[in-house]
Amino acid sequence: MLGRILNTFGTRFMSAVFQLLIAIIISNVLGPEGKGQQGLILATTAYIIVFANLMGGGAIIYLVPRFSYYLIMIPAYVWAVLTSAVAFVVLQYSELVDQQFMIHVCLLALINTFTYVNSTILVGKEKIKTSNLVAFIQPLITGLSLLLFYFILDQKSIDYYIIALYISFGISFFVSLFYLFRIAESFRFTRITNYTEVTKQLVRYGILNQLAHIFQLFSFRVSYYFLQSIYSEAEVGIYSNGTSIVESIWLISRSISLVQYARIANTDDRKYSQKLTVSLSKASILISIVLLTILIILPSDFWVFIFGEGFGAVGQVIRSLAPGVLFFNLALIVGHYFSGTGQYHVNTISSFAGMIISLILFYIMIPVYGIIGAGLATSISYTLTSCVVMLYFYRQSDLQPGDFMPVKKDFIEFRQMIRDTLKRS
Repeated sequence: MLGRILNTFGTRFMSAVFQLLIAIIISNVLGPEGKGQQGLILATTAYIIVFANLMGGGAIIYLVPRFSYYLIMIPAYVWAVLTSAVAFVVLQYSELVDQQFMIHVCLLALINTFTYVNSTILVGKEKIKTSNLVAFIQPLITGLSLLLFYFILDQKSIDYYIIALYISFGISFFVSLFYLFRIAESFRFTRITNYTEVTKQLVRYGILNQLAHIFQLFSFRVSYYFLQSIYSEAEVGIYSNGTSIVESIWLISRSISLVQYARIANTDDRKYSQKLTVSLSKASILISIVLLTILIILPSDFWVFIFGEGFGAVGQVIRSLAPGVLFFNLALIVGHYFSGTGQYHVNTISSFAGMIISLILFYIMIPVYGIIGAGLATSISYTLTSCVVMLYFYRQSDLQPGDFMPVKKDFIEFRQMIRDTLKRS
């Protein structure tokens, strides 16, 4: 299991490196305003994707051991098409993103959702390394495409960033499809009546699971639109860089939770699942403390050197978000315990609580404190979400709050797990 976690972390770490490269390129070439446009494009795309995943989403991992993948795939694809079409109509009557980007946002969201469905089926079959490869392709190709467009062909505009996304998303989709058909049983269409039961399960578990992601996304990214409407796209650019950097800490917990989710979904032993969740939470918190400390102490000149003039406040954004980002590690890992056991309502309730408090605080704090207010409000939202998840976990288990405190035995066991994994490599 540790081998899969390390593989996932390694892949996601390299993905984060390329995401950072992309942020650096856009920030230096297009400035804060151009980076703000990119942030709004990605945020709007993410909103469409999260609604497209209402038909399954992460719940696919739970359903794959119970249904043939082609019964899951077709309804999920159809729903993605419908969602993207509705989103295009909605965007026509909103000011969330510039009109010139609307069709691109919807098409990119559709391609990404198809890829996500394929990749999630692979995770459900515990093909973690293959899923990681698919995920890594997107930032890799995007970064390389931007280097080509901006520095070799000298085409320095946001339009060529969108072209880079089309290239990377398209390649990632076809790779995911190739591995899915290669690893899984033969694909075949069947009678419509055979899709009925799986569609019901996709809706049942998908809505419960995905509502949590929808509420989380509102907590995470609605601040972009507040900042744009009250200040400018430049503030969005600065804030988006700060959030991207500090949220990269979640690479650890997301890598752990992906493997944890697949493992728990394939076992009925609740005691084992609870013990596993506590152990993984401790490891995630310890590593995150070290990495957050490094980010907090970096001076503003460092961020100007990395991103260019106008990005000195990135460090302030990181410091305002740091406490909540640390606590949210618990929500990610403990929340995946509930997902793996089919209790999606817990994550939905906790994320809803976090969303409500964030919307209230955004309205109060952003007009007064700007990007720092957005960071503090988001940090409080993260913390509240984590507290609600932990409360449910304690009620369901025989554990006490002190059980999540690392002790010497945890360090010894974790070190031994790493040694055993390295010996098998």
